[in-house]
Amino acid sequence: MGTSGQPLQEQTLHQKRHRVSDHQSRYYRLLNAIHEVYYSTDMDGNITEISPSIRTVAGYDCHQIIGRPATFFYRHPEDRKIFLQLLHQHAFVSDYELELMHHDGRVIHVSANAHIMFDEQKRAVGVEGMLRDITERVTLQTELKRLNEELEARVSERTCELEEKNRQLQLLLMSIEQSAEAFIITDHAGRVEYVNPAFERINGYSPDEIRGKTLSILNSGEHDAGVFHHLWSTIRSGRVWEGTLINRKKSGQCYPALMTIVPVMERGEITHYTAIQQDMSKYEQLEAQFRQAQKLEAIGTLVGGISHDFNNMLASLLMNLYLARKEVRLPDKLTDRLNMTEKLVMQTSDMVRDLLIFSRDDNGIKEELELNEMVQSSLRLLQVSIPAEVKFSFMPSREKLPVRGDVRRLQQVLMNVLNNARDALAGRSKGELSLALQRYIPDQEFLDRHHCIHAEVLAHLSIRDNGAGMPPEVMERVFDPFFTTKSAGNGTGLGLSMVFGYIEEHGGVIEVESEVDKGTVFHFFLPVMDQSEKVLSVCDEVVLKGNGELILVVDDNENFRHALTEALAVLNYRTMTAADGVEALLILEAHHHDLSLAIIDMVMPRLSGSEAARRMRLLSPWMPILFATGHGDAEVIREVDSLNHVMLCEKPFRLDRLSQHIHALIHGGQAVD
Repeated sequence: MGTSGQPLQEQTLHQKRHRVSDHQSRYYRLLNAIHEVYYSTDMDGNITEISPSIRTVAGYDCHQIIGRPATFFYRHPEDRKIFLQLLHQHAFVSDYELELMHHDGRVIHVSANAHIMFDEQKRAVGVEGMLRDITERVTLQTELKRLNEELEARVSERTCELEEKNRQLQLLLMSIEQSAEAFIITDHAGRVEYVNPAFERINGYSPDEIRGKTLSILNSGEHDAGVFHHLWSTIRSGRVWEGTLINRKKSGQCYPALMTIVPVMERGEITHYTAIQQDMSKYEQLEAQFRQAQKLEAIGTLVGGISHDFNNMLASLLMNLYLARKEVRLPDKLTDRLNMTEKLVMQTSDMVRDLLIFSRDDNGIKEELELNEMVQSSLRLLQVSIPAEVKFSFMPSREKLPVRGDVRRLQQVLMNVLNNARDALAGRSKGELSLALQRYIPDQEFLDRHHCIHAEVLAHLSIRDNGAGMPPEVMERVFDPFFTTKSAGNGTGLGLSMVFGYIEEHGGVIEVESEVDKGTVFHFFLPVMDQSEKVLSVCDEVVLKGNGELILVVDDNENFRHALTEALAVLNYRTMTAADGVEALLILEAHHHDLSLAIIDMVMPRLSGSEAARRMRLLSPWMPILFATGHGDAEVIREVDSLNHVMLCEKPFRLDRLSQHIHALIHGGQAVD
């Protein structure tokens, strides 16, 4: 049996070996056939077996890898530690992504599946697993991620652009909605599709009332058909039309409107028109005010030009009147007439001075003045504008009311209020207009109404008329710029707003009382200066004579020069005369040791009075100078103020005033203006 069983045992062993060989062949064929990479490592991490597909995946032959640590071709060796932690924690790892280094240096991405191998005694003997090449997928994912990021960036950028454009559109819409000018959009036929709120404020039509209609609803009938034919011909040709039209509001009131109409083009075709409409009423009022200012400037230039010669003549007349009274003993009746003539001369001079003040456009200089005197002198000029049939009265204050103010602005206050009162009295058979000045001590109720008032004493000027009066709604707007109840062309609406501003400039306040058909009272309150402050006033008629001092008279007007030298002789002064500044310098050069004073006209040919005075000071630095001027503007005053030992005396001057100035300059006293 042994002999007969031996071949069977060998046959069985041979069959087993054949099956093992066959299994191995099939195993290796399988390893060579699979695309994934099979591998196994011992517990130290050394590769014990790997499939030939490693060459396709990583570019290595099997013999280049077997026996080496698995981390030798890890891109990040530290990944092995994390991999093992997961493996020991779960006994297997699925789809663990790694980055390996290809034999040519490229980075490849693989997905690993692995588990721990155990022997028959359940001891861990190694790790085996599969590696799948996912480089293409990762590359695609990376590219997709990049594209997504680019897309998100472009979307974000585009979103920012759209948000900015939306912000700009919102800003544009708010600007249009809040614009003071009317903004209109029509279709190609001129039918309104949109108007902003300003359109309703200007024209009176709400958006619902105007939408779908044409702008012909604003036609006032003031323009012929040719104007609108030209307008439509212009905009239909794709050009912009600009011009001024007289439009009619819903209320029926006509007004000038500056219009700009722009065609809106899309693919070469006009689809809409946009128009901007501006109410030019205020601008026309400003233009009228500007023309009025130009007229005043022209009057100022005219008055300024003639005032010098005119005052020279008045000065000569005044001096001759003084000399006439000194010639012989005159009858009382003739003396009275001469005194009256002298008074008229001074009133005439005051009127010229008032005209100059009204017509000048200077910056306004506040000075100490007595309000009673200022109002009385202003009324001499303003009263002529009040009709003779109006009963007019002025009640001055019993006490002096010294204030600090700008004469010109205060006179304009009077002029504007009196003009309004005159207009309110138009058509009244028994019109009355009265002014009153009085000292006023403000009580607590008044101070509560006017917190800006801090003065203890006020000057209260009231101007009362029994004219048409004002209803409450007009009273509320009486000081608003451009507000007027007068018909077109009869008022700019600026007068009382200027009055309000001028009184506010002076630290004062205004109150108004009015009742329809009963009249109006304007109350002006100005701070009164402390009585201890000096206020310029008129001195008594005291004539101071000289002691034979030598005076140089320099004036280009022969009549005035002759009258002045005779008057100085009566005052016991010796004189030398010069017709201009050049002659005066020659005389001074020869007689500067003998001269006690020079009286110099400011406006002369060849050499002005101020320039002649400067050159005189080079020869005689301390010689007093009295400037005589018939053109007393601010520039003249500034020139005089820049010199020492000088005074200014405006023509025409009375001899008592002149004698006081001369005495003060020669003897160092104090003269009074």
